Amino acid sequence: MATDKSAYDQIKVDGDLELVTKAVRQCEERYHDAFVERVEARYMAYRGLADAPSTSDDEDWHSNVTTPYVLQTCEGMLATMLEPSPRFNIQPRPRPDEPLNEVLDRVKSINAVDDVVRYAFDRARFPQHQRDFMQQDLIAGISVLKDLWQTEKRTVTQLVPEEITIHDALGQQIDSITSHTEQRTADTVICDDAAVEVRDVRDFFWPPQASSVEKAEYLIDRTWVSFDDLKRLEKRGIYKDVDKLKNAEAKAALQNVSKREMKLRGIDRTQDMHEVLEYWTPERLITVGDRSVVLRSRANPNWNGRRPFVVCSAMPDAFQIPGISVVEALAQLQAMLWTLQNQRMDVVRMLANLITVIRSDVDDPDAFEWAPNAQWFVEDPGQVDTLKIDPTVAQITLQSESLLKGDLQNIMGGLPMASGVDSQTIDQQTATGVSIITTIAQRIIQSRKQHYLWAYAELGKHFLMLYQQYVRQDRVVRIVGPSGAPYYRMVTPLEIQGDYDFTIDVTSDSLLRQERRAESQSLYQIAAQTQQVAAVSGTPLNLRAFMEKVLDAYDVADKERFFLPPQAAAGIMGQAQPQNQNGQQNQPPQQLPPGDGGGSGMTNVDAAAGPLSPNNTNSMSPENAMAASLRRFGGAANGGGGGVPS
Repeated sequence: MATDKSAYDQIKVDGDLELVTKAVRQCEERYHDAFVERVEARYMAYRGLADAPSTSDDEDWHSNVTTPYVLQTCEGMLATMLEPSPRFNIQPRPRPDEPLNEVLDRVKSINAVDDVVRYAFDRARFPQHQRDFMQQDLIAGISVLKDLWQTEKRTVTQLVPEEITIHDALGQQIDSITSHTEQRTADTVICDDAAVEVRDVRDFFWPPQASSVEKAEYLIDRTWVSFDDLKRLEKRGIYKDVDKLKNAEAKAALQNVSKREMKLRGIDRTQDMHEVLEYWTPERLITVGDRSVVLRSRANPNWNGRRPFVVCSAMPDAFQIPGISVVEALAQLQAMLWTLQNQRMDVVRMLANLITVIRSDVDDPDAFEWAPNAQWFVEDPGQVDTLKIDPTVAQITLQSESLLKGDLQNIMGGLPMASGVDSQTIDQQTATGVSIITTIAQRIIQSRKQHYLWAYAELGKHFLMLYQQYVRQDRVVRIVGPSGAPYYRMVTPLEIQGDYDFTIDVTSDSLLRQERRAESQSLYQIAAQTQQVAAVSGTPLNLRAFMEKVLDAYDVADKERFFLPPQAAAGIMGQAQPQNQNGQQNQPPQQLPPGDGGGSGMTNVDAAAGPLSPNNTNSMSPENAMAASLRRFGGAANGGGGGVPS
């Protein structure tokens, strides 16, 4: 919520309708129409559509090829930054006046909260929305997620068993068979969970004076809804006065909101649809249809005055809500590349189609046949000739095109060496040059991805608040069981109450998953090799914790199945006791009790069985990598005071 007054607060309005319509007009006049124009132009550049329409006139021999190089660059970034299953670090947020015991009670519910949030992301089909959310930001420089609670009831038809009895002539039952019949159940709950939508930034408004979403006095979300859908919502008691929309005198003047759809598919996305404006403040929610009818006016339905929007920009611009677009930075380079390519193709076309020079005193120029083995009878050979064009002209632009292709990829963090383009700033022919460019590109990509991860963490917090607000009965959620199979648990409404922080660790030192795996394996190797020295010094290491870090690097959620219980571990250790030089069996190493630096069991090697490749564990599955680590470092671990990894 904004803490200081904005200029809009000084406007005197009468009624909800005038409040919303004035706010929208103010946004459109000051920035939104120009913003939509820029977004449309960037989308055209992203799709490789030239501003000037291509002509089909046969007499126009000029080339008009517009290859979407920006699309390729953005697709490479998307493939690198996608995170279908983000993992959060959830911790209670102590309030200033909250007693310590209440904070500690919420610590016990962290697992339940984490399970509910994972369940919410799964039910909302978050991986399917993630790409659209990120793609819009790369094009427009800003993207918006809207969370909501979705409840849907339908009349469900299903087959149920039916017992059919067989009677004799006297009416006595002699047999029975089980058949089936159709059963219709009304008002069956189909969906009752949190949902998320990617909102089109062309339909999202904020105050012109706002420097951030948090300081915005209001946020307006525009949707396009059919009349039948509005009537359904009116029947459910959400809207009112829907029939007045049929008598509305005029609709909003919309020139550019369907420009891309018209260009690509010839479709107006607003045709036969009604404009619905949702005006959100921390205190109120006002819904207006066609800027003429108030469909709803009520207090903010979300707890704590929360507005259901997550706004993100991977490259934020200081003191501005929209950030910097990737397409914005590359569109000019792509346009220059198109110009050079089309000029070169025009020259090649002229070279391949010779121009004939005929002297003006020739009586019948059409008599000269242009064909192989044709014979031209002229009084002077100089009467007919071909225009001499320097063939080297077609090679002039090649170097400039190569430089532009390199700039298209390395300016925004691409990998130019992957496609063979040139770069004059860093020598890509050496391993050092390639390493420098790769490292810079990885850090740029990771920096952008971090903003998306923060947005996902904010969305996770919104999902939790929705479940806190709307779940009033015990809910069964699906989680990952101990053996890796789907597992279900019961969560109570009181178990997920309270305020929590959702954070995602910044992985600046481990930019790629392979690097995280290599780091965790190296750390485990050091721990296994120094275990004996640590045990002698009285501070034995907990090798189980190091192995859990390795499993975390492989994104293994069910780590318990890789560790045997203490009894099974002791039995295996007793069977594998080595003998000394005198042929006597050595005493087994003393097993440390849990909590004293040792672990609660040993690694389940059977679960990690599989083909081993100790020199290439980065590409292994978690099971194979774990088995390889045990075989490589098992000797060092057995020689220490703590035994095998526990």
